[in-house]
Amino acid sequence: MSELENNESMGGHDVVGGEANISEAHLELAERLALRMNIFDKPAIFNMLSSRAKWGAGIITVSLLFWWLLISSGSDDMEVGASKFLGLDFNEVALLVMALAFLYSVFGDFSRELGSLVPSIISGVMIIFVALYVGEPIVTALLSDSLSLEDGVWRTGRLSLVSLGVIYGGHLIVDASLLLWLRRFLEAHEEIELTPPNRASESSQPLVLDD
Repeated sequence: MSELENNESMGGHDVVGGEANISEAHLELAERLALRMNIFDKPAIFNMLSSRAKWGAGIITVSLLFWWLLISSGSDDMEVGASKFLGLDFNEVALLVMALAFLYSVFGDFSRELGSLVPSIISGVMIIFVALYVGEPIVTALLSDSLSLEDGVWRTGRLSLVSLGVIYGGHLIVDASLLLWLRRFLEAHEEIELTPPNRASESSQPLVLDD
């Protein structure tokens, strides 16, 4: 494991500033983020924050364009094969799927980093509904005559495309927001140093003197 070291080290993870102690939970969160993203200096944090925010926003924008071009402006009869859940038409289902996919990504990623139960439960509920709505057109085509199999597969494919794009884009945006928190945390506590695992292990090895 890596260590969060104080340049005026007091030992362990307890970093004591001039006025107040830094939260142990904040130290552990900073360490987890640094380890998962493999970033241990401020320039790397700035670059990754910018990159993930840019790609996350771009992917979600592309997903919205796909929705507009392939679903909203498509040739589908929206009323045919309406969802059995809430009676939504195909366009409304697509919008709901994107919203649920984004919530799944946000709650899931934050619950992983913060170790919270409630966001994990909400994330699990969201992905179940996403799966139900995405798979429903194929099931409807197989079990009834209201939708052809070709149309069912095409609808499920488009829903899968936009939902996966929103999930991945949301994941990148959450990472960017966590990196923003890490940047501000380190700027507020300049005495903290993020140490890579290999450097931490080397510094902990005892010095052996030859006879």
